Amino acid sequence: MKRLLSLLIILFILGGCQPAESPDSADSATAGTAPATETAEPTATAEDPHAQREETCHLTIGWDPWEPYHHIGSSGHVEGLDIDLVKAAAARTDCELAFQQGSWASLLQLVRGGELDLLLGATPTSERSAYARFSEPYRQESFELFVRADELERWSDMTLVELLDSGFRLGITQGYVYNEEISRLLIEPDYQGQIIEAAVGDLNFTHMMDYRIDGFIEDPFVTTSIQRRRDWGLSIEPLPIDIRTGEVHMMFSRESVSPETVERFNQALADLRESGEYERILNRYRLD
Repeated sequence: MKRLLSLLIILFILGGCQPAESPDSADSATAGTAPATETAEPTATAEDPHAQREETCHLTIGWDPWEPYHHIGSSGHVEGLDIDLVKAAAARTDCELAFQQGSWASLLQLVRGGELDLLLGATPTSERSAYARFSEPYRQESFELFVRADELERWSDMTLVELLDSGFRLGITQGYVYNEEISRLLIEPDYQGQIIEAAVGDLNFTHMMDYRIDGFIEDPFVTTSIQRRRDWGLSIEPLPIDIRTGEVHMMFSRESVSPETVERFNQALADLRESGEYERILNRYRLD
């Protein structure tokens, strides 16, 4: 009896020395291994509504006809100076582009609602900044005062005010927004008979050929484009008068484009300038 009792005590002691089973070690084949997870495609969240857009980077660009910046070319597709610049920038950001034509006013509304991602050639305003993000300036918008080449010396030593005071007849284009000085002169009662307005830029060439005007104000790239479309038989030169209106930017919708994408385009534009490609693009649209 004593021997049996001693045996039972020994067995009890040995059993108490075995380690307890951990609830985390039920499956010995996976013990100590993190569970496998499936990598999901990024999706939009409340914190980042543009996550899917950023991953694929598809941008729709609005444009209105304004040669040579954006217009339908002989290929049947939109092309132009600004189009070349944005395509070159997009190639450096791995963004795919689509183009949508419309009027400037309607395109602005689409950007406001996030139905359109990007507009070109835009000027920042406080109103637009409420619904749009702007890139760094990518082009200087300016105008020049063109006169007949054989009359260049006659007018060269005068300011714009002196030109008008001398009876100079000035051609302008309807709908253009000029700088503050020109805008003020254009509404001066004393000069009203000397300001000849044209519905489109081409008409300024016609007015110059008919001697209805002595010179006209125009964007130099637009002037070159008009000259290339037709042999006007008219030799013109710009006067040494600086008529800058400011810098233009790419305008991105706040609803559909993140600040990170805008910054990627800023870097791409800087790279274009540094590499020399920016000047090569502009040179294709300058007068030879």
